[in-house]
Amino acid sequence: MALIRRLAKKLAGLLSGPEPERPRIPYSENGWDHIPKGEYDYVPKGTHVFGPADQFLLVPKNRYRAVLLPGQERRMELGVGWITEDNSSEGYDLLWGEADNLHVYRLEGDSAREKLKVEIVDRIEHRIAADANIVDIGCGVGDLLGEIRRRRPGVRVSGLDFSGKAVENAQRTYPDGAFQQFVIDRTLPFQTASFDLVSCTDVLEHLEYPQSVVAELVRICKPGGLVAIVVPDGTLDQFLGHNWFWNVETFATLLAEWAPQVTPLPVTGELMATIQVPAEGV
Repeated sequence: MALIRRLAKKLAGLLSGPEPERPRIPYSENGWDHIPKGEYDYVPKGTHVFGPADQFLLVPKNRYRAVLLPGQERRMELGVGWITEDNSSEGYDLLWGEADNLHVYRLEGDSAREKLKVEIVDRIEHRIAADANIVDIGCGVGDLLGEIRRRRPGVRVSGLDFSGKAVENAQRTYPDGAFQQFVIDRTLPFQTASFDLVSCTDVLEHLEYPQSVVAELVRICKPGGLVAIVVPDGTLDQFLGHNWFWNVETFATLLAEWAPQVTPLPVTGELMATIQVPAEGV
């Protein structure tokens, strides 16, 4: 009987002709995710998937983007990452503009953010002159600038961020600094060769055109100056708010035009690239 059913099904398929080819679209017109039949991998229950996260972002089971329903608000009970996962300025306003949220953020991962700013400056402190002109691209509330000023009180500080609350709080902390709100795409609002040190921490992985922005970081740095860029280690990173997942080799390839030095930081494991801008006449 089973054989007869299979033959009947096959005959019906032959009579009806080939199945029309469906358009290869990432989602259906009604807004629901669209996964064409037969074009996905099935992993049996109890088995595991292994792979480098810089090549495949493995989304854990039951890990979905949170979507607000009418009347709902973003809440910290779901974690700091959740309120910023959509990469919106409004989400980051909730982080940089709320003292309780910022406190939790700084404590996450055994105070990883606090450790990160220290080991970044440990790497570049010897390159920072006492009166250096410094800009931090994606400055948040100015934590990294604060660590630099702790060691070099006379430096001049500037920063930009796409969160209005971040800029507002950074300006309040450093009233002699110059901070502005700016949405980074492929340009930066600074004159060429303006700064001795240009820093950019945990920003490139969020951007659509990271290589174009690196060119801008180099452009605004003075000849003989230093560009310092930090990104998460893409072999471990699983944050859904990120667009790029680099390892040491792929990050070095991205920056190859500028002859970077790329190494993992010893405590947090993030990847740090330093670019020496050639001095004039070199």
